[in-house]
Order: sequence, then C-alpha cells, then structure tokens
Amino acid sequence: MAVLGPRAGTAALLILVLFAGLPFVRPAQAERVLGLTWDRTYLQIDPAGGSSVEQTSDGGFIMTALSRGQWVMKANAAGIPQWQREYSAGGSGVVTQTGDGGFVLASGDQLLKLSNRGGVEWSRLYGAPYDALFTVHQTSDGGYVAMGNTQSIESGHVFNAWILKLDSLGGIVWQKAFPGQDGYWVEQTSDGGYIMSGTVLADGVGAAWVAKLDAYGSISWQKAFEVSWHSPAYQVHQTLDGGYVVLAQIDNRVGQILFASSEAWILRLDSEGRLLWQKSYGAEGFAYPSSISQISDGGFVLAGRSNPASLNPLIGIWGPWLLKLDSSGNLVWQKMYGLGNSGLQEVHETMDGGLIAVGNEATDCCGHLVWAMKLDSDGNVHGCPVGVPSNATLTDTSSITTIPSATSVNTSFTATPTDVTVTRLMIMPQDQCRPKIDTV
Repeated sequence: MAVLGPRAGTAALLILVLFAGLPFVRPAQAERVLGLTWDRTYLQIDPAGGSSVEQTSDGGFIMTALSRGQWVMKANAAGIPQWQREYSAGGSGVVTQTGDGGFVLASGDQLLKLSNRGGVEWSRLYGAPYDALFTVHQTSDGGYVAMGNTQSIESGHVFNAWILKLDSLGGIVWQKAFPGQDGYWVEQTSDGGYIMSGTVLADGVGAAWVAKLDAYGSISWQKAFEVSWHSPAYQVHQTLDGGYVVLAQIDNRVGQILFASSEAWILRLDSEGRLLWQKSYGAEGFAYPSSISQISDGGFVLAGRSNPASLNPLIGIWGPWLLKLDSSGNLVWQKMYGLGNSGLQEVHETMDGGLIAVGNEATDCCGHLVWAMKLDSDGNVHGCPVGVPSNATLTDTSSITTIPSATSVNTSFTATPTDVTVTRLMIMPQDQCRPKIDTV
C-alpha cells in the first residue's frame, strides 16, 4: 500500500511541455464550466520544512518548499514552471504575492522581497538562528506584518510569540513579544488592525488563543478556548461577514499518555471573538490540520494529514486529506489523497472556483517531492482517479471560553541586511495522473 514514485519519461515530458498551453485553446465558456485540473510533483524536498502556494494575479501560482535552500517556483495555470529559484535561506517558508506583482518570502528569521521574476530586491534578518517567522502578509500601507516565535528575549520561557510591523523596505515600524505564549499567525483586518492566533496558558492548559490588535499592536481583546490539555490555534482569518474562522488542533491524552490522539478543530467567531459554532474532525488516531480558507460561497476548505500507523488499517484509508464545509460548518465532502508519510499543507480556492492544494508526496524511489494538485470544486482531477471519499467524523465540540491575561513587551530587534545566494533551477514537473491509493 505504499505510494508509488513519479513516472514520466523524456517523451512524456516533451508532450507535457508542448501541450502546456492547450487548455487556453478551449473556448472560454467551456473552460469556465470544466475548470483546468492537474496533479504534479516537482523537486525533492525536506518534508519538515513545510510548503505553501498561492494563486497569482495572472492566474498562475507561486509555490515554496524547503530543499537545499528555500525553493520558490512561479508556475502558469497548468502548473508548468515559468521560473524557479533556490535561495540560501533556511527554515520553514511561506510566500505571498505583493501589490507590485512581486513576492515576499519568510524563511526562518529572514524575510526576502522578490521581484516578479524572483530577483532579490531586499533581504533582512530579524532575530537569531533559533527564532522563526511563520507567516508574513503585506499591509494596506505597502508594508508588512510578520509573526512567529522568538527565544531571543530574557523572559524565562523557551517560546515567545513575536510580531513585527515593517515598512515597505523591511524596516521595523514596531515590534512586540508575548512572553510564554506561542504565536503562529497574524494578518491585517479590514479596520487596519490585526488578528493573531497561537497558544496561551490558561487554567493550566495550553488553550487556543485568538487576539485582536489595534494598528499599533496593542490588544483590543483576546480569548482562550479550552477543550483539552493542549490545543494550538494555527491559523485565523477574517471572514466575509467581518467575523473570524480559526483552525486549531485538539491534542487528547489518556491518563498520563500524551498525544493519545488528535483532531482538527474549527472555530467560527463573530467580530468580537464570541463563538458561533465549533467542530472537530477526526477519528481514533492522529488528524493534523494545516490550512483553512474561506471560499466564495461562504464555506471553508481545509487541508491536513493523518497518521495511518495509529489506526487499524481495516477501519479505513488515511493519509493526506481535504475537507469542505458549508458556512454553518456542515460537511459538504471529505477526501483522502494517499497513504504513508505524504501530506497536504495548504489549500485555497482559485479564480475558476476550483482548488489549489500543495504538500509533499512520499515516494519509494526519491524521498519526498513537492506535490501540487489543481482540483475542481468537488476535489477531483478530471480524467484521473485521485481522491477517495473518507469516513472520518465531523462532530460538535464544547469548549470553555476564558479571557487570558497575556501581555506584550516591546522588543529591540534590528532589521539587518544580509546577502542571499540565488540559484536558478530548471526542474520539470512529473505528471501524477494515477491512483494515489492502492485499494487492492
């Protein structure tokens, strides 16, 4: 039941290149109805480094993953590379497009501003080697906001949530740390402030933490949601109605056994952080969530992975998964896309109403490869038998909401310019139009 390695010979690659633009020859109306779908793998990567994807303004995609350095690829709508670069920056990376058509890349404690062709416009270091920025977004003033964790302050704690507001050249406008708390996500809200998520110590447990900040980083309100001994909140996004959706993880334990099982946890909040609904997704075993985003119909799509080693294989098929919910948190569909150590890291809706998902695919021959799928709105690749319905459960949860007392301290990091080595790559994708799961 192992995942098969990539298969594509020279002739297949030539056909792929020659016909990469073929979907654009179809009549426009037919393309809107059918949607362009594909399933591709790219270069070998370190799966511990994570990966990210975003659709670009031209309908293509920007992707990143950790290889020997930080790999970034700009692809067209068919997933065929237009350019690829590897940057001498380490750590888990995330990339997003900026208003000028370029990109900003977070990698470890480093941020890089890239041109639309991958050239480095500026690069800055902000902390020490054990500090890490997990997310970065451009703000309405043309600057940036970034968040992660730092160990480089005298707080008596190993992890301290860390937020930086930067100008358009990466200079620090203001900076704060929240001693003893974990920080994973921050983005700007429609009122010019910020919403952030992480883990906060509340009533002796590590609770999911959501905090609303004003434009200067001061806390407007904060909430802790307690449902288990440890429940990190990995992402928070403002929703179309001005509220928020939170993606967290419930880590369960039995007696003194830590991490007996885990579940994906989705919380829907109003604009003041009050709970509207909450759901968990999983079964007996380990379900690890990694991404949530709202789609145009008001619903949500999620990506993650499950650990099949923790389950009786007769119960069901587990591995990389995608989940679609309606606006009230009801299940629309759920699908698995493989077995073993593969995983899906991020999923978003695309301009044509489909989905783009990225992660890593474990192979028998070549380690872990960057893996991306362009799917239709039902999670399918046209003409390819990928994805099978899964049988995990989606259930209502009941959490305790408290108001934690986390406070921030000003920090004194500097934005230090640093040189970056850039390597151009020419790695063609491998077409993976085949079953991801051996059902025999």
